[in-house]
Amino acid sequence: MAIRNPAPERTPSATVPLPSTSLGHLALHFRPGERALATRFFELLGARVQEFPNQFSDEPLYVIAMDRDTPARADNIVYLFALKPAQLELEAVIARQLGAGTDDEHPALTAFLQQRAQWPESYLHFGLHYGRLEDLEAAVTGLREEMAANPGFAARVQGLQVLKARGEDGDREIDERMAASEVFSRTEEYAYGRHGAQVHIRTDLFATGLSLFGSVVELDFVFTGPGRERNAFNSPIS
Repeated sequence: MAIRNPAPERTPSATVPLPSTSLGHLALHFRPGERALATRFFELLGARVQEFPNQFSDEPLYVIAMDRDTPARADNIVYLFALKPAQLELEAVIARQLGAGTDDEHPALTAFLQQRAQWPESYLHFGLHYGRLEDLEAAVTGLREEMAANPGFAARVQGLQVLKARGEDGDREIDERMAASEVFSRTEEYAYGRHGAQVHIRTDLFATGLSLFGSVVELDFVFTGPGRERNAFNSPIS
């Protein structure tokens, strides 16, 4: 089989203005009656949660600013609102057909759930980037404390995978920072790529697609500076 070379990077014409874009928003859904648990999750991550009336539902609409210091922006936000009855009905049919959570669960579903538990970032997920490692550590610590204090919340978090950062050979600063961390010193597993720390959370508090399968949220921090130009987000083969 012939190996195709990747397409060369295209350079925009100097006469064409470059677009200024950012990732605007993500729409997530909670199960009716579970808004307190879902919004608490984002509060623990350090986000600012604002509640608004929802003309299409008895449940409120939430606008979640991931940058809590500048909440009035039109990007970097999450819309959170209740699942619609049509989706709830569809998911109930799918769950029955697949035998979800029963002794007769379809082998394809069992295999899928096992693979996702082992490698959560291979599944549909969204990632949140922290500008300070201390803020990411505070979010993980807050989640763990909430899970210890609130069994109802803990039951809705199925997994919390912590992966520490690894620098290039000789980058002692990253190794020393990981060893000193209350969060990352507890694991021997490393994040994919160089210079980045990651935490993967599996939860069914809200849905990024079918709530039947739960969601994966990834928390990231990237060490920067000379010699750390490559990471998993700009050079995946590093």
